[in-house]
Parts: sequence; C-alpha cells; structure tokens
Amino acid sequence: FLCACATMSAGTRSYIPIGPQNLSVQITDISQMPVYTASSEVSRIWAPIGLVRIQNLPNDGRVLTKELEKIKTDAAKLGAQALVVNRYFDENGGEYPVTIAAYYVKFMDRITTEDKEKVEAFASQAAIESATR
Repeated sequence: FLCACATMSAGTRSYIPIGPQNLSVQITDISQMPVYTASSEVSRIWAPIGLVRIQNLPNDGRVLTKELEKIKTDAAKLGAQALVVNRYFDENGGEYPVTIAAYYVKFMDRITTEDKEKVEAFASQAAIESATR
C-alpha cells in the first residue's frame, strides 16, 4: 500500500532550459519565493529561464504542495527569483491526473553584471544555433 502511494505521487517530470542556467542565486529561503498563477500578475520586468512540467500527479493538495516545494527548490538553485505556475486537469473534470507547468522567473530590473553576461551569451549561442539550422 505504501509503495503504491509513493509511486502515485511521483509524476513524470520534464525540464526545458529557455534561458541561461545557474544564475546568481537570489532566493535562499524558498518560502519567500513569489508564486504567480498568471504572467499578468508579475509587475516587474522578468524573463523565463526554464520551464518545468510534471504530468500525472494525483489531484491531492498535499502531493501538489510537496511538488511545488520541489519546484521552488530546483528553481532557486538555477537562480530563479519567482515562479509562474499553471495547473491543468485531464478532460474528465479534474478528478484524476494533474499536470503542473511552471516558468522559472528571473527579474531583469536588478540583474548582476555576471548574470547579464550569461543572458547575452545564451542569446548569442541561440542565434548561432538558429542560423546554422
């Protein structure tokens, strides 16, 4: 029974880096990390540095809260300062698997010189890769 619960709570996780990783860490206490449910709620200039998606989670508030804490921890390690989170249900009205998608957010209004250089290098590399395709 306990093994089934542990398996049930572990969703399928995927991460897509969409900006430079390992930026200067700003958040050391993840309880202080802002979590937004829509990008329009963010009042500061920001850029996404990554997107995480966790599929097939049970529709259980405890499990979803625990997954959100894991997402915050992972985001902070990469230098994110906030999250923009969406939760999706399957077609049957939300009784079963849930998908969480979250952008890792870096605020751009007060960015370090080191992080600015990482952003510029990431953009340059992306431009080179796009041009060679």
